[in-house]
Amino acid sequence: MGNVLVQTGALKTMTLIMFDWMRPLMATSVFALAVVPYWTAFIYHIFLGNEIGMLATSMSGLMSFAKANAISPLPLGLIWAFAAGGKIFVYQSGVLVTGYSYGYFKARDVFRTGLCVTVIESLVLLIIVPFYWTLLGIR
Repeated sequence: MGNVLVQTGALKTMTLIMFDWMRPLMATSVFALAVVPYWTAFIYHIFLGNEIGMLATSMSGLMSFAKANAISPLPLGLIWAFAAGGKIFVYQSGVLVTGYSYGYFKARDVFRTGLCVTVIESLVLLIIVPFYWTLLGIR
């Protein structure tokens, strides 16, 4: 999927749109740092399928974005990587494809469970990024 997006130029377009959308929202507060990149990466992950492809095609652009906007790359990269874990469709993980093909669950089950887990992870990040990470020195 990543190769198709590179060959067609869609990856460059998606990345530009994604970072242009994030830029004004990131400067608002530390809470925005926890929420905006997480949900942006989650949506980006829907288009790229697996998490390795998602991270491989976006991490260098994300680090350039962080440098250009005077944002610490460490928390931004961590949040981005956490968002790769959220899966709401079967095609986003080989493990889910295998379980689905053997009939252990339905696509609707993956969607519901994945969406709940993703929202909960987002809320947890909303708490730990501004409070706990600062205690650890991650700024």
